[in-house]
Amino acid sequence: MHKCNSVDGFLTNFQNIKFILVLMFLSISIIYVVEVLSISMTPALASSSINSSIWTEGEKMPTPRTELMAEVVNDKIYVIGGVDYSKNTQFNKVEVYDTTKNEWNKSATPMPQRIDHGAAVAYNGKIYVPGGFAKGKVPTDKLFIYDLKTNKWHEGKSLLSPRGALTAQFINGTLYIIGGVNSSQVPVNSMEAYDPKTDTWTTKKPMPTARHHLESVVIDGKLYVLGGRILGDGVASEDMRESLTDFNRNEMYDPQTDTWTVKGPMLEKRSGFAATSANGQIYVFGGEGVEDNLASVEKYDPVTNMWIHEPSMPSVRIGLEAVGVNDKIYVMGGQIFSPKSGLVALDTNEIFNLKNNNGSSHSNK
Repeated sequence: MHKCNSVDGFLTNFQNIKFILVLMFLSISIIYVVEVLSISMTPALASSSINSSIWTEGEKMPTPRTELMAEVVNDKIYVIGGVDYSKNTQFNKVEVYDTTKNEWNKSATPMPQRIDHGAAVAYNGKIYVPGGFAKGKVPTDKLFIYDLKTNKWHEGKSLLSPRGALTAQFINGTLYIIGGVNSSQVPVNSMEAYDPKTDTWTTKKPMPTARHHLESVVIDGKLYVLGGRILGDGVASEDMRESLTDFNRNEMYDPQTDTWTVKGPMLEKRSGFAATSANGQIYVFGGEGVEDNLASVEKYDPVTNMWIHEPSMPSVRIGLEAVGVNDKIYVMGGQIFSPKSGLVALDTNEIFNLKNNNGSSHSNK
């Protein structure tokens, strides 16, 4: 009996040890599975939570307007001209937004003439406003120059040809104006260059595609001309909706060689949109699409020649402006269509807070 009890005890102890070993193995297995799952899930969770730029709202513009011009100097955005079709009112007023204080100032001297569908480009303490539409949507050849120190406007030498719904940029001290429509409301592909030192204009090689309601951005001394359309604004459409002629084209101009190169097209065809640059990338916002007006945002990397979508704007808009300041892009004005009121000009000031290098976005709101 005693011997039998010893054997039974031995077997019982062996079974207990076996049971304990099984429990230990299961515990280790569970810990391993949990760790693997956490490792595989963490990047996805991080990507969904911090790998995006975010939208906030800034102080609204004092004057709702569309087809405005805007430019930034020393962290202040100068909003110039524009139109409110619902009130049949064209503007020459200049309102200044201080991005550091989120405040507007209306003390700037108005432009000498009411202009919309123009361009505004800053250089050496002055803002240059070439072309645009005067009263009655008539293209103008005027060049207005605003001196920030004196708060006064004066005229430069007139453009070589009137044009509205154009785009313009400074590169190495030269002002380039591109595209738009001429006095016959016909889209053009011509480019003119202005030297502020000599107050003279010269012609440059035309871009490959005639268009208006286009946009442009400068990256590393190269001019990228984007989107636009070819019908509308008085051009016979021959039973075709003007939005069906919106472009997604991206044509790059090199001022050193006076040559054009076709680059990767935008993901969506659009006109009457806004574009600007930040951190060596190009961003485009909203505008008129082929089927409908857009809230979508795209980003272009000139190095890879690739476009991707970014978080859409909170609101659909056309005829808007975008200005980059540090790690934020201020997207202002524009218009929407209301079934009750028709075209409605907007006082919107939405801020696109760009993610920084570690994947986070910053906001001053």
